[in-house]
Amino acid sequence: MLNWKKETDFTTVDALHKDLSVPPSRFHDEALKSTEEEILGFYKAFGNFLNHVSHTDVPAGKDFFELKDYSIFDLMGTVSRPNLEPHYDHITPYLGKTNQQFREVEIVAVTKDFGYITAIQRVDGTAADGSPYDFSFRSTSLVRKVDEAWKYVHEHYSFPVNMATKLADFTGTQRATESVEFKKKGDDKKDA
Repeated sequence: MLNWKKETDFTTVDALHKDLSVPPSRFHDEALKSTEEEILGFYKAFGNFLNHVSHTDVPAGKDFFELKDYSIFDLMGTVSRPNLEPHYDHITPYLGKTNQQFREVEIVAVTKDFGYITAIQRVDGTAADGSPYDFSFRSTSLVRKVDEAWKYVHEHYSFPVNMATKLADFTGTQRATESVEFKKKGDDKKDA
């Protein structure tokens, strides 16, 4: 998936596979394809919430989460169970009118009531305090069907980090081979 997409661009799991820059995971189970399609519907609905509904109805997004049994390794820190609600009540209105886009979206159903979504997300907008923001990050989301509804139960967001400079790449484009060393190239000459 070379271009950023909105939730309205997502049609089927097969179409998502065609947009990947790498082959789909070998862990897709044809017997669970309808479950992957259900999860895609959930993901599209959440994208709609982020890009439209959240601007006028912040509490509506809580329905997407298992509020008491959810944890996240978020970009700005960890939120442990059962503390999502206070974090949600702060960050969702703070981000204001956000614009979310996605690429490299892959959905894998593990069972009929559990799966995961991997993606690269781009978020831009203006925060409630007037601060503009625009950054991209990697996301892994675990979802579970609870009382017949899909819910986020755990998420992990991250930026690539240059290990030598300890600086995060807010564009999400840095490759691991570019930043694995703890010293910058040429630093050994300075030490001599």
